[in-house]
Amino acid sequence: KALSNQKFGEMRQIFGGDKVGLSTGDISIRRGADVTIMTTEVYRNMAWRAKTGAASLANGIEQDDIQMDNSQLLESARLDEFADLSSNSIVVLDEFHYMGQKGRGSTWEESVIFTPQHTQIVGLSATLPNAHRLAAWMESVTGRKSILVEAGGKRPVPLKYFFASKRDFSPLFRDVAAGPGADHGLLGLRGDGITKTPKKLKDMKEKGKITADDNNVLPRGLELHPTLQSSLERRLASIDRRIQKIVERESYDDYGGSFISGREKRRMKNNMLKAELKKSVPSIFTLIRRLRDNDLLPAIFFIFSRKGCDNAAAILCDSFKNADEPKEKRPNIKKKYRKGKKIGRGKGRARGRRTSNNNDWDLNEDELAMVQDVDGRNFRADLLDQLLSDDFDASNSDRFKPTGVYDDSFLSDENIQYYADIGLLTFDEVKNVAFRVLKFNMENEEIEFSNETVEQMLCGIGSHHAGLLPAHKAFTETLYRLELMKVVFATETLAAGINMPARTTVICSMAKRGDKGMELLETSNMLQMAGRAGRRGMDTQGACVVAATPFEGPEDAITILTNEIKPVISQFTPSFALAVNLVERGSGKLDLAHSMVQKSFAAWENRQAEEEMESAMGVMDGSDNGSPEDQFLNVLQLALEKELIEARAGTSPTGTSKGKISKLAALVDILADGKKLKKVSKRHSGCAQMLELEESTLKYLERELRDRPEDVDSGLPVDLIDDEKKELLSEIKTQRHRVLKGEREVNDSMISVIAKVANNRMKADDETAEALKNTLALVRESLNSEESSLLQEGGILEPGELNFYVKNCSKKNRGPMLALTTSAPSEENSEDENWSQTLAILNVLESYGCIVKASDSENAESSTYYVSSGGTHVGGLGMDNSLWTLAALGGAFDVAYESAELDKFQDALSFLGIEEDNNDEDDEIDEDSDDFVNIPKPQRESEKLVRDLFELSASEMAGYVSALVIDAPRQADSALASFQKLTYNQQRVVQGALLSMERLNEVQRKFSLDESIGKCQLELNSCDVVTRWAAGDSWSDVLEMSGTAPGDLVRTLSRCLDALKQLGNVPYIPARGFDGDGVTVRTEASGLHPRIRALCREAAAEMDRYPVKDIMPFEEDTEEDSSEETEEEPEDAVDKEIA
Repeated sequence: KALSNQKFGEMRQIFGGDKVGLSTGDISIRRGADVTIMTTEVYRNMAWRAKTGAASLANGIEQDDIQMDNSQLLESARLDEFADLSSNSIVVLDEFHYMGQKGRGSTWEESVIFTPQHTQIVGLSATLPNAHRLAAWMESVTGRKSILVEAGGKRPVPLKYFFASKRDFSPLFRDVAAGPGADHGLLGLRGDGITKTPKKLKDMKEKGKITADDNNVLPRGLELHPTLQSSLERRLASIDRRIQKIVERESYDDYGGSFISGREKRRMKNNMLKAELKKSVPSIFTLIRRLRDNDLLPAIFFIFSRKGCDNAAAILCDSFKNADEPKEKRPNIKKKYRKGKKIGRGKGRARGRRTSNNNDWDLNEDELAMVQDVDGRNFRADLLDQLLSDDFDASNSDRFKPTGVYDDSFLSDENIQYYADIGLLTFDEVKNVAFRVLKFNMENEEIEFSNETVEQMLCGIGSHHAGLLPAHKAFTETLYRLELMKVVFATETLAAGINMPARTTVICSMAKRGDKGMELLETSNMLQMAGRAGRRGMDTQGACVVAATPFEGPEDAITILTNEIKPVISQFTPSFALAVNLVERGSGKLDLAHSMVQKSFAAWENRQAEEEMESAMGVMDGSDNGSPEDQFLNVLQLALEKELIEARAGTSPTGTSKGKISKLAALVDILADGKKLKKVSKRHSGCAQMLELEESTLKYLERELRDRPEDVDSGLPVDLIDDEKKELLSEIKTQRHRVLKGEREVNDSMISVIAKVANNRMKADDETAEALKNTLALVRESLNSEESSLLQEGGILEPGELNFYVKNCSKKNRGPMLALTTSAPSEENSEDENWSQTLAILNVLESYGCIVKASDSENAESSTYYVSSGGTHVGGLGMDNSLWTLAALGGAFDVAYESAELDKFQDALSFLGIEEDNNDEDDEIDEDSDDFVNIPKPQRESEKLVRDLFELSASEMAGYVSALVIDAPRQADSALASFQKLTYNQQRVVQGALLSMERLNEVQRKFSLDESIGKCQLELNSCDVVTRWAAGDSWSDVLEMSGTAPGDLVRTLSRCLDALKQLGNVPYIPARGFDGDGVTVRTEASGLHPRIRALCREAAAEMDRYPVKDIMPFEEDTEEDSSEETEEEPEDAVDKEIA
């Protein structure tokens, strides 16, 4: 959303304000404009409903059957006003590699699948290793020709890589112009970078010092820079000398050996090396000084913790203040700028809303250009632009000075000069920052910057992470973009967020905690961070500095930067909302749903694998495939590629370990490359010849020993044996060791390994094994009688035999036969699995009355369905499990009573005397009546939940909805403690929701729905905080109550606000459609009750205030929009309907 807001401002300046729109879920401005900036989720939802609408919902179905009245049709048409993509020409999807990200990746994939065929798709990414596969998939999905456009030539602003330690600040690579994105690239590694090496490297290649033909070996230019290499060698030599001194000090045993074992020496060496690594870590102040000396500012420091970012900013600021100036010369910021006595504070705002006052620094009314969004809200377009403007004139900032600011104050020239002297900014820059901060604090009293943060900004230092308020982050971004901030300490989210380039990026850690503990950074993550360096039009070269850490050194940095980027894999996962929209788009048929699931990237890759396998099987028939030796090697390569794919997918019967996968990948790489194959063949031949020579020598020595005359007395001591025989025995012993060494070298050669794998593969009982046996028999038959006499028919493949075939085969490269060999498969995400999960979702939706069969059929896939009112609401909600959200609000329940087993279990507990307390004093329905008995238990529970929800206030509703959409924090109170903090009404609702959750989980288990898709959430930890914010408590009070970081609290409240807006904007359904009279058995989901819908809208209005409200300021119209209220019945009429 932040990037969308930024691009919206940029596009308005380029194309004009009337031609650019914005839609982020929170804001919708000129959505029908020529250019519309939006988040991917918003576009995906539009694409879902692109061909739906009020008319198509009832296509082929009687109007009475779907119980949709005119008001609902009008509401649906209003919501779909901008969902028509028939006139849309192009959609640009930025950061296309996010398609492989767990969680959000499915959004990008669905955006491609559901985009209309006439629309051109442009996917942008800088880290997409399997782009050719994605382009082919997009072409098959959209029916449009897909063109892979790869950036030609060098990076617009080339990079240069450095490594910084306490003592060294040196280029990282031997070739200072090498590295990803640098002038020389990866020096030809995997086809990246320059193809012609510099003269020195060329000479080394000619002398055989560079194995340029081997893509798995780093070119010499990508090795450590000599400065770093010599530093590393000095460190190791120093450690060895220290260990030697320790050994020399220790006493020796009776045999002259040291008490310190070799194992103890290695342990000592490792401990000393770790200690040296810790000593080599540079301080932040040292890094800044070196960057400033080398003219490498401004810089972004990436630190993988929020606390680390804040601490680094504070430490650097203190270092500046303590560096040269004595304490008595520092300005007393706390005295003249402390909380409660801010200079020139503006008037406060009621409940955190923006209000205007009459101070002389206010904007004039004629400067407030207004634009209006689709909901009629007025957007003060110029306010944000002026607050964060690029042309803020510090020289005219006197008009912003409130009364009471004198020359000896905190904002005096003397104090501004002090920060200009100690910090990173000039006098004018410090003055500009000071008045920007002053103006921000005056206008935003509740979220003003702290004294410490102000000092850091005046020194040119900032912090940027998810724990900060959006307004604070935006302020930091603006200062940095205007070069009023020289150093920003940020988490990695900045690398994938807004456009905020720097001259230099500093990576302060090369490892990050993951699911398996601390792991080295992914190559794509480091390249994303490094790619922030270099400002187009401002810098001729960007710099990426990797800092030494207590655990990693420069070798680890090279490993990460030169590793292959992991390919994008499919994350497509069906959901309840997707299933409903597919049924709608298919006019009730499941053909379209099946077709759309087949278009996923995972399903496409599976089909491609099958087609490639069938095509590659042609090499097994022995026709037109070269010599018999070539045919055998082709089949062998195909067999290994197939086993590699199975191992990666976790289905290989011979093992799926990482070592097995890397071993198979290396073997396939050798078989596919003719030069590599010949090279390993020569190595094997050399080892075999050397072994043969050593064995013949051993035989000669043993024969000489046998030919010697027998000793007279064989029982004589060894000392009495003549010296000649003693020498001969010693030679035989030495020669046997040489033979054993030669055997190991032969057995460890790649030819021997390939032969062993081939023999194991031929033991299998499948088509590939038969093909291997047949082609092996064919090549043996082709040999002449002298050669074939050495081989046994049906015998195993010996390494020497395989080497003989390799020598006789052609030298051309075969290349990978299966495209999937060079890419990672989707994790447990196949076409059949996705479709089976889609069918499970449809079964659950049918059980809950969200889709209803209009025509019955023996085969569920050939049946016709229509979407009920509740189904329409499920399809319109963007939660992960929108059915659970609706069920938790009483809008859907198990109408098919598929959860009957749950009641049988509860009845059994009652029989044992374990009975739940279900006394409902407020329940006016006679439970002894026949009508009550006929109503299924799930319906009774749902209607009771609805009645309990009616008792909630707007703030209590906000707190309850937060439990449905907000994840549990890492450190949370117990469920009991959180439950006790709720109000009485909320506790009653939560109890009813738990019953609904049990039923939905039971139904989902019955239809084998994956737990990740059907996850039901009821997290109570944030309910009390959200309730108090919606009730009108101040920001400071709610922040103190939450005990979380400001940014986390804003994110929590924003997610709840977004959910409330979605619930409040679902299509209106009149109360009479609910039949909640306590006697009628319902067979369809009625959807969200209008009173609950109205309560959500009211709660959203109460929560939508600054700073939770988007940073872009709005002012609500004073007159309520009554167009929708006229459709709803009076409140007393609704009450009578329910009664």
